[in-house]
Amino acid sequence: MRNKIILSFAFIFALSLQVTLAQSAGDFFNKAARSYVKTEKDQALTTVNEGLSKFPSDTKLQALKEKLDQDQEKDKQEQEQKEQEQQNQEQQQKEQSQDEQQESQDKGEKTEEDKAKESQKGDPSEKSQDPASENANDQMDANLADRQKALEEFKEKLKAMNLTPEQAAQILESMNAAELRYIQQNKKKPTEQPKRGIPDW
Repeated sequence: MRNKIILSFAFIFALSLQVTLAQSAGDFFNKAARSYVKTEKDQALTTVNEGLSKFPSDTKLQALKEKLDQDQEKDKQEQEQKEQEQQNQEQQQKEQSQDEQQESQDKGEKTEEDKAKESQKGDPSEKSQDPASENANDQMDANLADRQKALEEFKEKLKAMNLTPEQAAQILESMNAAELRYIQQNKKKPTEQPKRGIPDW
């Protein structure tokens, strides 16, 4: 009889201990689940880890831990992706600003070049005023071009003669002096208009 009473107490104690353990694991799960719903994932993970330290075989706590780990990994990947996108965007903005600066510099240089060309061209109305002087200038340019060509040919002949540099320099100086005399002698003299009323013969 005494043995039956001891066995009964032992059975009741084991049953109450099992109920206490189940409630405690359930308490951890419920607390962690409430934190998860409130988007307090760090608190939920802490609670699940505490529950698993006391009840490592509880399937609900294990499933919740897996879910929290997956969410944590997903959040980490999203954060890294956002950081990468932000870096890419900053890099694109930097490159775009550099391109814009380069374009503005190129435009500035082009406008300077255009201004220089326009100043070299001069006023087109001035050119159209005196076609005779244009023809004279063109003819003079053609003569100069012919002389330069002849000078180049002469230089080639001098190279073929195997002259020393000093001799070649003396010859070139004399040629330049002769060319200058020729140009000065052949400067176009202004044409005089005949006086009115006086015959031209």
